[in-house]
Amino acid sequence: MMPTEIPMNSNLKPSDVSLAQQQQADHVGKRKERDQGKTICEDMEVGKSNSQCGMKHSKPNDALEYKDDLIPISTLFAKPHKAQVKISGSGKYLAWLSRGRSVDDPLDDNGVMNIFCKDLETSQIKQLTFAKERDACSHFIFNADETEILFLQEIRRGSESYHLFALEIVPFFDETEVEEKKEPNPRNLIKDPRMTCGIGFVGGVQLWTSVKSPREVYVSTAEIGPFSLFWHVSRINIDTKECVLVQQNVMSSSASRWQFILKTGIALLCSWFDPPTVPLQWFPDDEMQFRGCIQIDLVNLGICFCARGRKEQQFKTLHSCTFENSNMDLIGSSGGAGTARMDFSRSSSEADTVDIHLCALTGKLASDTTTYDRFCVTTGEHISRLAGNNEKSDITGFVINRKTNQPQFVRYDSGKQTTEVFSGQGRGESNHTQPDEDVFLVDDLEHIGNYFAQSMAYSIISCTSKNDVWVIYAEADRGQQKCEGSPGGYFLFNRYSKGATSTAQTTQDSSPQIERKIELMFPSRPELKGHLLGEMKPLRVTVSDGEEILCYLSEPADEEHVNPPLIMMIHGGPQARDTWGFNPLVQLLCNRGFRVMQVNYRGSTGFGARFIQIGMDGAFCKLLQQDITDVATYVINEGLCAKNRLAIIGGSFGGYSALHGLTFQPDLYKCCVAICPLTSVGAADEQSKKSFSGSPLIKKYWQRVFGENVSYNKKFAMDASPLYNTDNIRNMASVAIYHGVDDPRAPIGHSRKFVEKLKERNIKGEFVSFSGEGHGISKEENRLFMYHRIEKFLCGQFELSIRCGDDDRWVNNTASVEWSNSAGGD
Repeated sequence: MMPTEIPMNSNLKPSDVSLAQQQQADHVGKRKERDQGKTICEDMEVGKSNSQCGMKHSKPNDALEYKDDLIPISTLFAKPHKAQVKISGSGKYLAWLSRGRSVDDPLDDNGVMNIFCKDLETSQIKQLTFAKERDACSHFIFNADETEILFLQEIRRGSESYHLFALEIVPFFDETEVEEKKEPNPRNLIKDPRMTCGIGFVGGVQLWTSVKSPREVYVSTAEIGPFSLFWHVSRINIDTKECVLVQQNVMSSSASRWQFILKTGIALLCSWFDPPTVPLQWFPDDEMQFRGCIQIDLVNLGICFCARGRKEQQFKTLHSCTFENSNMDLIGSSGGAGTARMDFSRSSSEADTVDIHLCALTGKLASDTTTYDRFCVTTGEHISRLAGNNEKSDITGFVINRKTNQPQFVRYDSGKQTTEVFSGQGRGESNHTQPDEDVFLVDDLEHIGNYFAQSMAYSIISCTSKNDVWVIYAEADRGQQKCEGSPGGYFLFNRYSKGATSTAQTTQDSSPQIERKIELMFPSRPELKGHLLGEMKPLRVTVSDGEEILCYLSEPADEEHVNPPLIMMIHGGPQARDTWGFNPLVQLLCNRGFRVMQVNYRGSTGFGARFIQIGMDGAFCKLLQQDITDVATYVINEGLCAKNRLAIIGGSFGGYSALHGLTFQPDLYKCCVAICPLTSVGAADEQSKKSFSGSPLIKKYWQRVFGENVSYNKKFAMDASPLYNTDNIRNMASVAIYHGVDDPRAPIGHSRKFVEKLKERNIKGEFVSFSGEGHGISKEENRLFMYHRIEKFLCGQFELSIRCGDDDRWVNNTASVEWSNSAGGD
């Protein structure tokens, strides 16, 4: 059934250009009267008018009308109105996460995201979950017969351990149901409270359904604790909750675990003995037989891509790579982030093949960036390369044909995200078996690309089984007319809108008669309409040893700022990356009058295995930090920032880099902000046993990041740790630190110990902890309060305007100001 009656927002009417020009002139005149915007709001009492502490905008964009006040913290950092929009396989339902009410309402639902569903045949919209304290889920899918929504929810906020829930859809739309049945409790399918499932500290989401057994769901499962990354696969009956182990990990019992540890110990002592491997991620075929897996050893962190034949029990290694030649983008540095794939041939009459997203820096398959290759499962022979070999970017994602479960597009990102059809696929040629309606993929992609032009990056995020309707998310750095002034939005692309059929109609000359249609369903942040946002530009900087670093420079939208200060914003990971698009923290800083420079230092993912590897084995505290210093020096030399007007901010490993910069480059930065930072590393880290639940895999990974000296020599480790070098910090510097009390990755002891050192030096700054939060601050009131404190801190350092009077938006926060020493004009 084709989707019908989806409410589309009306087309935007461009503002009168002459009016916008007049507004610009008025704003410029008022700005000059305010001494170039350098007045700081002295009175922080609640209730002071926005006009007394606001900043005027001066530059119209996209012919939209712009407001002349500072953007409220809640407008930027409140959770979006809509997220994770997905269409069901039949096209009957559309589901999404929503906050329910306006972010401008301080008495709304505290920013809790719940699941909503729309019946596209009747246009009815129903709220399916009614969570009040925290988001209903982290990830959801439709089950195979579309009677249930299956979703993963954290057991406890910040724990990074999950349970699987099922929620019926039909009763919400059945008019014969009793009216009072409005808030049924979702059913927890995980009986054992000690179990986690679906998402771990690293790796992709492991949750599958099958049309051949629609009342069953397959999910990775493990006991919470040090070995939780070593997954089993369980089959769970949705109706009875019966859980059956279908694929067992070698670490499943105490006996097998000790056997594995013994073999690992032997491999450590005897180099000729191959270390045992343990599965980290599983991949099924279309019969839900788990015939593929990524295995890893705990001695060298070597990665093996393994598969077994249709009737075989033993796995064979089809491709392997050493840790030195691996690309951690495949595994990912956060839960659900991995891009690894293994796709098996579908028919038993076909040759038994598997297509693998892999990395191979050396050997006959050598490619610096990741590729997608086909292998014969029976012989292990490499057959062909299907995608990849991009010179500047790894494959950063796939778009999957829901019916065949095979990729039909790949994504790359060497500065801005792009989407490409597989080489040779489209217009009748294909590397994968595709139904008739898929032969015009190249034309579809061209149509989408023309629609969004160069102003927006887009992703195809959900498709129907017939592949006739796609959900697209498109985003830019600033507000867009196509999204009604929001930087991003969810669109519905109907590939065959005129004929209401999933197969393209053809004339006698076989030319396709297709009327493609793209319509906006939801702007992601409609509250940003009318606010002038800063432009983000990709910029490549050559650092001192000749490496080229991709950065993003964002400018204040108000051109009247003279000599604006600049914030170096450092991403975490370290094996992660910054991307182009809307970033609320970047826009907050730009709106308050800062330039922002984001740095994809060596070791960042997405740019090939070599670029990752030059950031490993001890480079984290030397060459990697030198990249950041070189870019900071570049912005000063290029006149983008005066030397005394530079600050640095980062979270997680980025927090370590921020503190490292202030500690080891004391004359470069005026102040720094660190969110959930590491402050000590390697042999000097007394908190390491608590990190990542004591996972031996993560511990080994960090040893390779730190290198042998830092990992095993306490003196080297102390020399690399900001905690033991606070004497270097200038007396005039200021530090702000924010941390979740229940952080499982970087325990809060990192920050508390560092703050004790700052107190001894009488350094100015503040330290705020958040109870009930983990690695990152997720509760909306806490996020708003934290970024309000960051705004006050940074603007206070550089005498810039801040917004007043929004305190009611974060009154229910769980923050504790554990230390404050006259920072930021508090």
